[in-house]
Amino acid sequence: MPLFAVILVLISAFMHAGWNLLLGTQPRASYYILLRITLVIVAVGLGPALAAEFWGTHFPAQIWLYLTLAGIFQALYQFGLVRGYQNGHFTVVYPVARSLPILLLAVIDAGRGHAPAPAAWLGLGLVLLGCMVIPLESLRGFKLSYYWNHAMIWIIVTALGVVGYTWVDKVAAELIPAGPAAAARYGIFEFTTTTLFYWLLLKAARHPTTGPGGWLGWKVPVIGAMCFFGGYWLILWSYQISPQASYVVALRQLSVVIGVTLGAILFREPAPALRISASLAIVAGMACLALAGSGLWYE
Repeated sequence: MPLFAVILVLISAFMHAGWNLLLGTQPRASYYILLRITLVIVAVGLGPALAAEFWGTHFPAQIWLYLTLAGIFQALYQFGLVRGYQNGHFTVVYPVARSLPILLLAVIDAGRGHAPAPAAWLGLGLVLLGCMVIPLESLRGFKLSYYWNHAMIWIIVTALGVVGYTWVDKVAAELIPAGPAAAARYGIFEFTTTTLFYWLLLKAARHPTTGPGGWLGWKVPVIGAMCFFGGYWLILWSYQISPQASYVVALRQLSVVIGVTLGAILFREPAPALRISASLAIVAGMACLALAGSGLWYE
């Protein structure tokens, strides 16, 4: 994995943890906060994106199908994430929802002819192991209920959404022009379809789609939008540089360490030492992935 792609993914990790922590501070209002985050992104970026599409290099026709599919998966991911935060601890929902897709993405990469090297498989295993320890409140107090509960159901929904849009984005990234401008345009179009499908999903589930007006009602969504789109744009760009989607997503799990540490402090959730320690296993896994991506264990 090229060094520049690593830097892009690490910056994205900080941004990703940031907007999730914003949602975690207001779980009951997170339905419309997340909708407003995507609305802000679309309102700011759709005009320039359409202008670039009409007067610049056009995207291939099949990209619009991928944008529709990615929007559906993104909406599913967002809905599952919000419900997860409402039913469980942030320091559990956030890391587990981010870890479950990793091995699935590795399998997809292998099927597309980009099989990870052995050291990368080790790294993927460490990332998953660390995130699976995080739900525990004690190594001596194992309970099945830590893994199978209402929050876990929504975590699975979230993970399926992540796998779906990541696979679609990786395929689409190979069809659009290289560079950050094209990646940003694709991201804006995807947020447009995501906003539509997420709004429809909220309406179908009879959840609130509106909230307080004025700056107080839009301050958090504006900050969240900067983190959300900034991080997502960097990931789209990194997909164009790195041949393995599983490397990109696994390295981005640094956001888990950031999120778990800050979540334990801000929300005073149980077992902070154990959960932060489990996050360190994720860091070890990412080190393996970085070494494997450098070509030392290339196959």
